[in-house]
Amino acid sequence: MKLRYRLSLFFCAVILVGSAASLLLVRLTTENLFRSFVFSGDAAKAKAYATILSEYYSANRSWDHVQAFLSGIPNQVLLTLDKSIHGADVASIAAYPDDAIRNLLADRIAVADLGGIIVADTSGKLLGSIHPARHLAHGFPITVNFERVGTVLVGSMVDSSLTGIDERFLASVAASILWATLGASLIALLLGLLFANRVTDPLASLNAAARRVAAGDLSILVAIRSNDEIAELSVSFNTMTEELRRLEEAKKRIIADAAHELRTPVTLIQGTVEAMIDGVYPLDIATLRSMHEETIRLSRLIDSLRELETIESGELKLDLKQVDTLEIARQAVSLFAAQATAKRIELSVECRDSKGPVLTADYMRIVEVVYNLISNALKYSPEGSKVKVSVWADHARINEGGKRGVAYIAVDDSGPGIPKEERDRVFERFYRLDRSRAQDSGGRGLGLAIALEIVKAHGGRIEVGDSDLGGASFIVSLPKP
Repeated sequence: MKLRYRLSLFFCAVILVGSAASLLLVRLTTENLFRSFVFSGDAAKAKAYATILSEYYSANRSWDHVQAFLSGIPNQVLLTLDKSIHGADVASIAAYPDDAIRNLLADRIAVADLGGIIVADTSGKLLGSIHPARHLAHGFPITVNFERVGTVLVGSMVDSSLTGIDERFLASVAASILWATLGASLIALLLGLLFANRVTDPLASLNAAARRVAAGDLSILVAIRSNDEIAELSVSFNTMTEELRRLEEAKKRIIADAAHELRTPVTLIQGTVEAMIDGVYPLDIATLRSMHEETIRLSRLIDSLRELETIESGELKLDLKQVDTLEIARQAVSLFAAQATAKRIELSVECRDSKGPVLTADYMRIVEVVYNLISNALKYSPEGSKVKVSVWADHARINEGGKRGVAYIAVDDSGPGIPKEERDRVFERFYRLDRSRAQDSGGRGLGLAIALEIVKAHGGRIEVGDSDLGGASFIVSLPKP
């Protein structure tokens, strides 16, 4: 089932349960409050009747004929009203058409003596019965000279059931609550469906875009219409698509560059062999040496690709031991001194601390990284420039392993530098800043890619920036033990 329908059913279930619970709770609360209101009114009436019945008991010294007395109270009240209106000579009780006046005197009244026996009941239903003590506790005591002589119960004190008018009132309240609940539920359901659409529409767009990406269309981007988690997901999807497109382009470029790099020596070897077979080239040592140099270059290229693949696949095994970074820097500078002198480049070593930081690393691999960086600096630096190798440590910085201590090896030059937009790409396979350079002068474009993977295998990183010498600065940071 689709998420949209599941959300809609969930909203319906929540609304139904909430509405039913609210309706039941409000209905019970309203009925309880209304019963309390009715009981409080009956309590006020019971107090008035207790005063009258106290006078009756005081005059008669018993409850004899109290049934007739209670039954005659309404007629006595109406007769008094008649005499007040028509004069003292009136002979009969007027039939008042207004039922409201009679309803004021229509309360059911019951009187119980000290033994709990009902001695009077205006309805006649309980007359002579014994009323339970727990029911008498709701009544109002009748006292004479501060002594209790009985209990009077009025309306709800006698019978907890509501009258027809009260029931109709509660029914109307319940109906109003029901309609209000249904209306609120309908509005909530509509808003819930709108919310479900707002949530699922972007997800549907993401799903459709993902299908197109799976089919090979990497140009698709999803629209971002909000500023919530789904929008963040859309941004991540677009970023992923752009990265996949970049990787696809890089893969195509790598294949093309690899084919070009392999084609050159193979073509030279093939042409030379064919020329020797045809008798164009003599079969001598000089020609064979030239062919041998091309096979060596081809072998190096293949070895570099194999090495890079081994590192990236995680199959590289590191021979870890204590490594002195200053010793590596000095050894590298000594090795490249002749090449630097030939181009009149000043090649130097700088240690910013009293001694070079010591690492736990694969000596040969770290040497390979430093050699590669110095070789690139010398190749791209013009004559008369400077190349400097620096080593130092930051003992306060937290390294990638969560421990304190980071060692740095930097190679700076005063060459043309690297544009900011090119700095992330210099570590890609076969990438060269100046693509017009021959591989003899500009390299195969694999050295930095291999260096980056070696450093990452050691838990470090390589950053490219601007050098104080005016050119590029490659900074290798490695965790200290």
